[in-house]
Amino acid sequence: MEPWRHALAAELRRAGRVAVVGIGNPSRGDDAAGTLAARLVHDKLGPAAPKALVIAADEAPENFTGVVRAFAPDIVVLVDAAATGRPPGSVGLIEPASIADDDASTHRQPLGRLVRYLEGTMACRTLVLGIEPCSFEGPGLSPAVGRAVRTVVAVFVEALAAAD
Repeated sequence: MEPWRHALAAELRRAGRVAVVGIGNPSRGDDAAGTLAARLVHDKLGPAAPKALVIAADEAPENFTGVVRAFAPDIVVLVDAAATGRPPGSVGLIEPASIADDDASTHRQPLGRLVRYLEGTMACRTLVLGIEPCSFEGPGLSPAVGRAVRTVVAVFVEALAAAD
């Protein structure tokens, strides 16, 4: 099992309440990975997962911080396409402290700033799950990123359904 799978599943099972926030631009190829993953997790869990709040935030995750705060999660998982130099479709947990405020992205607010805001205003832990993109061109995901999204969704659904 890849290290991120084990670590994420363990965190999700231990947490009382989990907020999953998918981030990305649905019209820019693999940038849609995070938001698509959130939509699929939401569809698969349905209303039967009271310990989970799942949001497809698209390009403006900062617009959903009030909803996340009202839910009062123990852990927030931000899912996003992240160009880290790994092979396309690679998935990994990214240390939030390593995300610079000036990192180029499609978001209105830098992801590092969002993490600091969430952790500074709530008693929660924040994880960033990055999916390595192949291309930001055109609609739809590349095959490698599509497979990664399906894997990520399966991990979330299995861990969150088992914890209820």
